[in-house]
Amino acid sequence: MGNREFKCKAIRKALVLLMTAVMLTTILGCTPKKATLASANLDFDNNPTSNILFAPEGDAVLPAKTEQRALISFAGDTCLSSMQGSSAFNSVYDAEGAEYFLSGVKDIFANDDYTVVNLEAPFTTATARADKGPAEDDKGNPIAFWFKAPLEYVEILKLGSVEACNLANNHILDYGNAGRQETEKTLADAEIDFFIWNTTLVKEVNGIKIGFFGFSFDSDAANIKQIIDQLKAEGAETIVAYFHDGIEGTYQPSSSQKNAAYAAIDNGAAAVIMSHPHVIQGTEEYNGAFIAWSLGNFCYGGHNNPNDKDSMIVQLEFVRSAEGITCTPKLIPCSITSTSGTNDYRPQLLEGTEAQRWQDKVDAM
Repeated sequence: MGNREFKCKAIRKALVLLMTAVMLTTILGCTPKKATLASANLDFDNNPTSNILFAPEGDAVLPAKTEQRALISFAGDTCLSSMQGSSAFNSVYDAEGAEYFLSGVKDIFANDDYTVVNLEAPFTTATARADKGPAEDDKGNPIAFWFKAPLEYVEILKLGSVEACNLANNHILDYGNAGRQETEKTLADAEIDFFIWNTTLVKEVNGIKIGFFGFSFDSDAANIKQIIDQLKAEGAETIVAYFHDGIEGTYQPSSSQKNAAYAAIDNGAAAVIMSHPHVIQGTEEYNGAFIAWSLGNFCYGGHNNPNDKDSMIVQLEFVRSAEGITCTPKLIPCSITSTSGTNDYRPQLLEGTEAQRWQDKVDAM
């Protein structure tokens, strides 16, 4: 056999081996993969990523623990009811259905890891109202308010991707303990978490155990410390307080708000969220922790046309690394309505000049 023929056969053999190796690589899926990032895919100002997924590169072995992230959204006063004697909210529900109310913000809530609102109207069939004194003054103007929602309205929360409710507020007992207990059962049946006063919540979100608790006007440093110690004993690695406090219609936090927030942080809370004034208030960093003084109204059936319709969603991104767990806040400007000049009970995100107006307002607080 001549050298030329031998060389040709050798080349053909090498080519066959090379093609076989390529085919095996393709079939067995051995192509090295880069780490992939799964984000919340929101267009709002570089929204923080809520999950990180890693795929091994070649034969590399992943470390025992990778970075863990949990993105939690908080919204303000959610009253799925009109006041006594009015059926305005119910009429919209009958016309539009449950999914309508949170459809303007569902992309935010569906793409986070956990969503918490302040539920300010009990789900109840009870009829006996709590004694609040006269409902009207001498001129017929309402001076006391009672709210309640039909049990099926819990679907508004479920379809809107709300996973938890703070119940510690001044309306949860509008129909007594019977109304509160029926609310808790309705939420539990819908697989929606809740926390209220001494009933705390520890929720594991993407591997991070987050403790939640709520008070309404009845907090002091002693019981705040007791609750935080209780949450730590239950395994909470980081803690958020949701307080219902303040003076309605005011744009600055009251002394009561400050006392509660500072006590929570001094005793180990990573963040404090507040509602009740029915308008938004500013934010503060205190001893390295975040405070949102008031988120304002959100999906709010208690007023058909409030003068101030600004609202906000606060997102807290918790990240566990070798150094510990960090908490990074983000503010998302909202309106309680998607229709100018009235409250259509459908909160929506603010954009463009309206978002800038909102930001300037918060910056000035």
